[in-house]
Amino acid sequence: MIRSNYSLAKEVRQNEVKLKQKIQQRQKHQHKLEKLTKIDPIRLYFQIERLEKDKNDEKRLKLLKEDWQFIRKNKLHSDKLDGFLDQQKQKKAKQEKDQRRLWGKDSIYFNPELNPLGKVPLDEQGNRYPNLTGPLRQKTRYAPDPLIQELGITMPEGDAPQFYKSPQNIKVEKAPEPEKKAASKPKPKPKPVVPSNLDHDSDGGYSSESDDDHTSKRLRVE
Repeated sequence: MIRSNYSLAKEVRQNEVKLKQKIQQRQKHQHKLEKLTKIDPIRLYFQIERLEKDKNDEKRLKLLKEDWQFIRKNKLHSDKLDGFLDQQKQKKAKQEKDQRRLWGKDSIYFNPELNPLGKVPLDEQGNRYPNLTGPLRQKTRYAPDPLIQELGITMPEGDAPQFYKSPQNIKVEKAPEPEKKAASKPKPKPKPVVPSNLDHDSDGGYSSESDDDHTSKRLRVE
């Protein structure tokens, strides 16, 4: 059954428009394929990486990312990119590991009380500063505070004072060694008791006195 509002000419025009769009998409795809086949994919990779850090040209970054996705989707320059991307993956893993490493007192952010482990602080955007150790090759000199010159403050000679105590909580204290028990000395044996003359007299004192008494009594009787 034919619709009352059906128009054959309109349907033909719609089919022609769809066909033209397909042809244009095919031509666009072929043109992009030829264009990206001739570029250096490694250079494109570093351009995207640089723009992601700067974030100054979002429009160009979007176009470059589309080109990169097209290259990876159609497997262009695969022989060149596979080994390169593996190296970049290992390099980034090492950088992340080094970025998380705690250098302690060797870190430029070390402070005995506020930051004894040397953790890397974050900037205003929430990104970490570079994890550097001292001494730095390039030293930055800052202009003195104009208020110091305005008030005529004379700085004392010598090194700047340090308002913190020496680091204590970063040292690993050794466990105290167990005290060695003194070798137990053998107990002295008790000396044998040698009986003295007094002991003999005291033991037989009663019997000797009784003998003398009997002898004296006999003499008196006789």
